[in-house]
Amino acid sequence: MAEYAYTTRVNEKIDVYSFGVVLLELATGKEPNSGDEQTSLADWAWQQYGQGTPIADCLDPEIKEPCFLQEMTTVFNLGVMCTHPSPSTRPSMKDVLEILRRCSPDSNGETKTGAELDVLPLLGTEASLSATTQHETA
Repeated sequence: MAEYAYTTRVNEKIDVYSFGVVLLELATGKEPNSGDEQTSLADWAWQQYGQGTPIADCLDPEIKEPCFLQEMTTVFNLGVMCTHPSPSTRPSMKDVLEILRRCSPDSNGETKTGAELDVLPLLGTEASLSATTQHETA
């Protein structure tokens, strides 16, 4: 269910949340409300993150080829960040765009790897993710 349905307030962070759901759809191949009736795709992704499920296990089998794994892992992580339960912790769309640009090949046609695709340090929210995960799993 869309976050707007819970809050009835419209702001940029709701747009970020919605975009995060789209990113999670792309990365996982799942529909926003697939699975049981109680769990949205965003909730499912956060559960997987909190349980320490390898991200590769969450990705759509159609796109888990080694050549796409790093990029799709970044897309999944970004989707999780955009759907953070705390709106103030979500990245801005400007930050989202910067992260997605880092996923694209550079001017030489080479795709960036490793730390260049790591979402958490760019956003500076690793501590926030840990705190949220600990809170949700407690």
